[in-house]
Amino acid sequence: MSNKKELKAVFFDFGGTIDLYPADRTNALKASDKMLSLLKDTGINLKNKYSVEAFFRVLSERYGNYKKWRNKTNIELSGLKVWKEYILFDEPDVDKLDEQMTEELTSLIETGRYLRKVRPRMKDVMEELVKTGLHFGIISNVLSLTQVPRNLADYGLESYFSTVVLSSEFGRAKPDPAIFLHAAKAAGYLPEECLYVGNSPAKDIFGAKNAGFMAAVQIEYEDDLDDIKDLGLAPDYYIRSMEELPEILHNLT
Repeated sequence: MSNKKELKAVFFDFGGTIDLYPADRTNALKASDKMLSLLKDTGINLKNKYSVEAFFRVLSERYGNYKKWRNKTNIELSGLKVWKEYILFDEPDVDKLDEQMTEELTSLIETGRYLRKVRPRMKDVMEELVKTGLHFGIISNVLSLTQVPRNLADYGLESYFSTVVLSSEFGRAKPDPAIFLHAAKAAGYLPEECLYVGNSPAKDIFGAKNAGFMAAVQIEYEDDLDDIKDLGLAPDYYIRSMEELPEILHNLT
């Protein structure tokens, strides 16, 4: 008798997979200006210290330093800690920040610097996929607690995903197998009953396969230059558009 497990759940990465997020300097500067205004309202006035462009450069460098540390440790700190320990560590009034304000600031980091848009035909594909009766979820590396839920609602996709696991809530980030195992358990399935779809070989394919997922699908995303490192684990399937996914799932069920 075969011990092969049946596919029961499909998890997706978010940024670069469900949505596309090319960087946009105009939006980034607008977001930086808004952050400076929010900080001033909190009692941290940086407008006399930084121009908008200078603040954007400092923010990019310091947030980049945090992401390098996260990529080495797979630990996701809270937004409040990141702002206090990495971004505004040299500001004497930094303790005026609270969790609510840092979430607003962090959401601007995740959304304001880009031209975020849903991947073409994503909703049509999900309409087709839900007919399979499979469970659908998201596993995303994201510092914000609200960005992914907000974008799902904006894209009209929130009803398709029953399990949403964010590194900002879980405290561990991909490719740590722990976040994949946590998502599978939260959905009520074994890892070998799950498939993962993501754009990053380093984070998505490496993490899902090391967690023991049934299969890992890599979707093409040319703009994500930070995540193209080959760690020696090839995807089980490679697709160029989301419209190729239903056939793969059909062959596995």
